[in-house]
Amino acid sequence: PGPTPISGSQQVPASETQTPGANAKKEMVKSKLPNTVLGKIWKLADIDKDGMLDDEEFALANHLIKVKLEGHELPSDLPAHLVPPSKRKIPE
Repeated sequence: PGPTPISGSQQVPASETQTPGANAKKEMVKSKLPNTVLGKIWKLADIDKDGMLDDEEFALANHLIKVKLEGHELPSDLPAHLVPPSKRKIPE
């Protein structure tokens, strides 16, 4: 069977909005950055520390990859202005 259409009243399950680790890793490896750098990017982007990147976290990871590829250093801690809006209330 094909995908189930989602009406306006249904919620998309979280599993459908998260990029599984293997898929996210595959995309990140395309950047050709060293694994140590990609690991740091993953840790910075995985804000809720669930081992997966949702859409916002994946976008953040891609932004950090771009920053690194442009020759800038990665922050040791994610600056508050880079935390996606939906993640700003998660306690440290």
